[in-house]
Amino acid sequence: MTPADDPTTELADLYAFLSRVIADPPDEPAIDRLTSEQFPASASPQALENGFTLLREWQAGVDDPADAAAELKRYHTALFVGPRPKMQAHESWYADDYLGEPLAAVKRSYRDLDIHPTAELREEADHAAVELAALEILARTEPDEQRRAFLAAHGWWFEELASDIQKLADDPFYEGVGWLLEGVFDLDTYLLSLDPNDLERGYELTPDTPIEPAFDPPFEH
Repeated sequence: MTPADDPTTELADLYAFLSRVIADPPDEPAIDRLTSEQFPASASPQALENGFTLLREWQAGVDDPADAAAELKRYHTALFVGPRPKMQAHESWYADDYLGEPLAAVKRSYRDLDIHPTAELREEADHAAVELAALEILARTEPDEQRRAFLAAHGWWFEELASDIQKLADDPFYEGVGWLLEGVFDLDTYLLSLDPNDLERGYELTPDTPIEPAFDPPFEH
């Protein structure tokens, strides 16, 4: 995650990293790569710097990649998987309509943006890992207006999600992930001239909304 000259490339790299580690904990080869990564010593906004500082702290504590992989798997399971996870990283959970209208709405957004599922991620379409994977694609390949439209409709819950990860993580790696999520959201909304405080759900919650069949994201374009 070396800073890029193009801010949208940096955004895409951050979105890709966050999507991967929220979906699944890094395995031993990934930890080998991460322990040699040169994370920036300073970054803006402050939340990004906080995240990179925590990842450097985590790096310093890694003696054996296999042990580190097993440890992160335990942390990831306790935080996101369970059987009784500390949190649910789903937009529909934060909307108090679990697997209801928010799930249907984000699927419509993917169709409108012509993003199609692949079999690489197992999560539902409204899971944070999947939405972040969509934002990575939009940052790499599409005009800013499309990413702006997606965040305007589905970015309203990212700040709360980031705060929950920061509070509930028991290790510097995933606490750092929470700060990076806050930072990339702050940076992207700034670049897109979106006020995070003005973001609202791009859909209405109704008790009669049909739930569409699930698919196995993320995406091809």
